[in-house]
Amino acid sequence: MKKNTLGIGIIGCGQISRFHHEGYEKAGARIAHVCDTRLEAGQAVAQRYGARVSTDYRALLADPQVQLVSVLTPAWTHKEICLAAMAAGKGVVCEKTLADTPENAATIARAAQQDGRFCATAFMKRFFPAAQQAKALLADMGPIISIHARSWQPWDLWNGPLPDFFTTHPSSVRRNYGGGALICCGSHVLDLVQWLGGRPRQVCGQMYTREGMDVDILAGALMWLEQGGVVHFETCWHPLTHAGHEYNGWDERLEINTVKGRLDLYTVTWNQPTHNGARLVHLDAATGRSTEYRYAPMNPFDAEMAEMVRLFEAGQPAVPSAWDGYVVDEIIAQITASAAQNQVRPLRWQDRAV
Repeated sequence: MKKNTLGIGIIGCGQISRFHHEGYEKAGARIAHVCDTRLEAGQAVAQRYGARVSTDYRALLADPQVQLVSVLTPAWTHKEICLAAMAAGKGVVCEKTLADTPENAATIARAAQQDGRFCATAFMKRFFPAAQQAKALLADMGPIISIHARSWQPWDLWNGPLPDFFTTHPSSVRRNYGGGALICCGSHVLDLVQWLGGRPRQVCGQMYTREGMDVDILAGALMWLEQGGVVHFETCWHPLTHAGHEYNGWDERLEINTVKGRLDLYTVTWNQPTHNGARLVHLDAATGRSTEYRYAPMNPFDAEMAEMVRLFEAGQPAVPSAWDGYVVDEIIAQITASAAQNQVRPLRWQDRAV
């Protein structure tokens, strides 16, 4: 692709946005238009690229210089913006979670499917080389017996007084993200589970919310996979500041056991991914040999944005797709419902509805 041929629109200039616009720039695309309801936030990004700036996303969607947009706003706004973007003929890359409910996520995915629009969900952890290697190895490792998946992220909400922004309800975390640890920490790992292991058919979930809070700080689930095997899932904001692969409190990993061996996948801190490399260990059951794959530090957002540009320019389907985003949103909803009702919940997929 020739540099500066593909025009990118950035809708939302919060913390995540720099990983998108910097990744697009490195991929050779051009940031053409930036939008944020806070003019100064939009201007800060737009000035860097010589881009137009707006406070209304509709102005960005009306810009003929924009062909592909990243939607980086709170999840409750995603349905409206994604549908409007596709109706305007734009391709879409939407940050997780795809929507605030699985019904709204399915509406986005269905519209993309019916109209043949490019609509991706931004699950960047698929783009770690260690995760890509795990996907390749699993093709020859036979049926899955079990997956142990965890996303523990360091934020001590267990000890001492709560931060002020949690004491007014709805808290800013609930307003901006729709929930706590399950959504903010767990969604990426749930995508890795369904990408590597397939969809679950039923779920039994539990959640913990500290008194005075309106979001969960711990969530766990037992899930049974459609193709066999069981998933033990856990996500938490925690006080163990030296735990994990990097010894910095970031403790996110998947252990995948199959009839032919085991994989252990360790990710790195999401907003400092170039400090350390993700790691994969493969244990072969037949030989007893353990192979460790270590990778140089890299930014998975850069690989993700490069792939979005490549797929869009080639006219190929979006991967991860909007339906992938819907699957994660449905799992989150059913874990939440299971915890509230204290019962096992079946998973019925809207993309398979007759």
